[in-house]
Amino acid sequence: MDVRIDRLRLRIAGMDADTARQFARLVAERIGTELAALPPAARPARLTSLQVAVPGQAGDNQDSLAAAMATGVSHALGRETPR
Repeated sequence: MDVRIDRLRLRIAGMDADTARQFARLVAERIGTELAALPPAARPARLTSLQVAVPGQAGDNQDSLAAAMATGVSHALGRETPR
């Protein structure tokens, strides 16, 4: 399965630019994994935008926050209609 993310915009307080780029890459990888696990009928062919809010918890590390974001996107995609 080929997943293409043209733009991924994240708002996270307290990250410097390099850390934010690494984190965005991690989130994108996790999203690809989550999308691959969706049944084919739930995978959108093309989606122009999607907004998902994932609240962080005290003590979250980048890996757990990236996993939570990817799961949030996956669940939202299951409810969205491709545009």
